[in-house]
Amino acid sequence: MEKFSPEERHQLILNLLESHNKVMATDLAARLGTTEATIRRDLRFLANEGLCKRIHGGVLSLVPPTGTQEQRLENRNSEKQALALAALTIIKAEQVIFLDASSTHMLLASLLPNDIGLTVVTNSPAIATRLLERQYIRTILIGGELNYAVGGAIDITAVEALSKFRFDLCFMGICGWSSAAGFSAIHYQDSQFKRHAVSKAGAIVALCTEDKIEALGSYPFMTSEDVDYLICSPSNTIAKDYFSQLDCTVITSNPT
Repeated sequence: MEKFSPEERHQLILNLLESHNKVMATDLAARLGTTEATIRRDLRFLANEGLCKRIHGGVLSLVPPTGTQEQRLENRNSEKQALALAALTIIKAEQVIFLDASSTHMLLASLLPNDIGLTVVTNSPAIATRLLERQYIRTILIGGELNYAVGGAIDITAVEALSKFRFDLCFMGICGWSSAAGFSAIHYQDSQFKRHAVSKAGAIVALCTEDKIEALGSYPFMTSEDVDYLICSPSNTIAKDYFSQLDCTVITSNPT
């Protein structure tokens, strides 16, 4: 006789997924006192219901809910503020930096030092608007058709504009990261734009909130090994432990 009903197993799996972001069939079978075959059926059912993403041997959380850049600012705002502050430690005088369309990067734009000769390139009008207030920061807005969901230009015109630049630092917006697939985006066109942006970078920076860890978008665009700086909260042990083993500088924000 099964220890739990299918409905109970489904809820327990979702509860574990919410707290751990990734669960594996072998671990679930042992924890729930059932067979791996039963757990695999459960995971297929949950994935088909759109509640998680299948990976080999288990499932991952879905990427966090999205909205416009302004709407995303309301989600985990204090954590994003702390990450933006921590990012300032790697920015040096006279650098050319790229800020991808991202709510966290909007906060970073408002914090950038005004007196060290920075040039900021962005595909986000919202970020460029914030930089208008910083008269000693040279701001270059990449043109193209604006994508409402992404909050920036990501079409072929924007991609072609990237060819004119070589960035000292590329701050790349991410929708999710998983140890299995690296960094991913929700929208295909956005993933292709991001691929081109990172190819123009001397160093790549990822500011990663905890809800994006072990979460998988549909379109991977960058491997974990590509990232030079990962900035995360001190409680984000999964990301810290993983990236500390790579050729990557891990910077943690101050608790808020």
